[in-house]
Amino acid sequence: VGGAKARCLFDSGCEGIIMSSEFAQATGIRMHKLPEPIRIQHAFRGSRAKLYYTATMDILVGQRMYTEMFNIANINYYDVMLGALFLRRVKATIDFNGLGSIVINGEMIDNNPPVWLTSEEAKIHGILQLTKDDFSCLQSQWKEKYADLFSDIPLELPPMCEVNHRIKLIDPNKRFNYRLPKCPEALQPQLHAKIDQYLQAGWWEPTSASQAMPKLCI
Repeated sequence: VGGAKARCLFDSGCEGIIMSSEFAQATGIRMHKLPEPIRIQHAFRGSRAKLYYTATMDILVGQRMYTEMFNIANINYYDVMLGALFLRRVKATIDFNGLGSIVINGEMIDNNPPVWLTSEEAKIHGILQLTKDDFSCLQSQWKEKYADLFSDIPLELPPMCEVNHRIKLIDPNKRFNYRLPKCPEALQPQLHAKIDQYLQAGWWEPTSASQAMPKLCI
């Protein structure tokens, strides 16, 4: 689309020709604001989504170039959705057998999963069947890729930010009366371990105060 590769969905259940707003912004496509918003009609009640922008762009499908006016909308996963109006105009034939295939103006559009999906993605999306070995392999890949999320939390304070925040009390002399919260005996070892860990990391500091609001320990 406009010289950029796009993840496209041929959707016979959609009447429009739609482009993701994120894709349009990321590729710098020039959008035109509609004089009045147009409500999107869904097959279910309760949706109030509206169209505010359109864009006219060239789209290369197979070996042929088409010029289409796209409605800009917030769509998930896909960059472009080509609906029934486009499919009818290009005389598309869709075959749902096996991995499926689509013929547009007599040209078979390549639908080989390795071309547009990695084998792992294809399995995740149900095109190929996952095995037990695949689960172990995927878990290892994800742990390695997102090591910063799966690894242990470093026991140190985060770096100082340019802007640091504090909570200003409306009335610092105000006193509160409340029931002193208690930790169940069965969970006290976990609470003490948490307190020791936070003190060691410097996240908490022991101090004395006339009162303190209850704190939820997660």
